[in-house]
Amino acid sequence: MPADAGAVVIDAAALRDAFAARLGTEVGRAAVRDVGNAPSIAFTIDDGPAWRLVGGGGTIRVEASDDAPTAVALDAGAWRDFVAERATAAGLVYGERVRFVRGEQADLERWEPALRALLDGRPIFNPEVDGVDDEIDCDWSGTLADDDETLRSFLHATGYLHVRGVFTRDEIARLVDAVAARQAAARPGDGRSWWATTAAGAQVLCRLIYLGLDVPAIAALSDDPRLRRLASLASEPLHPAADRCDGHSVVIKNADVVAGLSDLPWHRDCGLGGHPLTCPTLNIGIQLDAASAATGRLCFVPGSWRSSCHRNDIARARTVAIDTEPGDVTVHFGDAMHAAPPPTGTGPGRRALYTTWMPARAYDAIPAGRSYNDIIIRRVGG
Repeated sequence: MPADAGAVVIDAAALRDAFAARLGTEVGRAAVRDVGNAPSIAFTIDDGPAWRLVGGGGTIRVEASDDAPTAVALDAGAWRDFVAERATAAGLVYGERVRFVRGEQADLERWEPALRALLDGRPIFNPEVDGVDDEIDCDWSGTLADDDETLRSFLHATGYLHVRGVFTRDEIARLVDAVAARQAAARPGDGRSWWATTAAGAQVLCRLIYLGLDVPAIAALSDDPRLRRLASLASEPLHPAADRCDGHSVVIKNADVVAGLSDLPWHRDCGLGGHPLTCPTLNIGIQLDAASAATGRLCFVPGSWRSSCHRNDIARARTVAIDTEPGDVTVHFGDAMHAAPPPTGTGPGRRALYTTWMPARAYDAIPAGRSYNDIIIRRVGG
């Protein structure tokens, strides 16, 4: 469905018509099964038109009523953004654009995968059958000696890729020196760093952002032929984001963090919204230090990037943790379900230098110096 589709799906009849095209498809039948036992949900737009969605009986009914255990009130603009996925349920809540007359955020999120299936044709992730062929070893890692089709096939099957030995020891040493200088200069509130708090109450640096704007050696990574080759594995041309979406950034893992955006739970980068605009996004991470359970590492749900996923299904899904060495590179789609759990060790955590690659349309939606989540925040009040 195009990004402006929500402009026409604003009443029960239009929504019923939108659903009808997919209810008989495999994706539509999965949506019907998904909400078969879910309580009904009602939407009221601008204190005017209201409808409810009722699952069960082998279909999903759209009825002109606001009588449901979950009742959601929002304005027409918020509804259009939700339908077009410019904002997800979480994005509407985070942007203070939705009111729950009855029920809560989790009740809206319970219906969201089924709605995405019926509106966009996106499959619902099944943790029992993740869609990755049995012959694919989800722990596989490649090198630049592998041909593009081998690398592309694995990336598109799983949503992530581990490429060993992309950068030499000397190259990593130079990048480490440049990053260390920025680490030493960073201060809370400087606009170029994120900070977290440990159990002992100490402030620790957990991310540096926009490094390429004033560090030439890091800016040059946008033109590195190895990274450009890896970015070309996506299904459409992508461009490096140097001046938005945090630019060239460094993730710094710390032990014993209790507050701050250091250890990220399972998420998608487009979890607040913007998927049709920003995806496919590729995050390419140059590993400056070894990554392991002790130092903190990335974890993925294979095959999750092509579908919607219920949060409570992740506990039943297959997951893969990526151990790396300095000079290795990780590549992952932003809409792959991934996590960055805390280090299990007490020593220094890993550092990874990320370049983000996005489609051209994302640059029309996201201004310089901002991320898509900033757009969600700025839409507070409309």
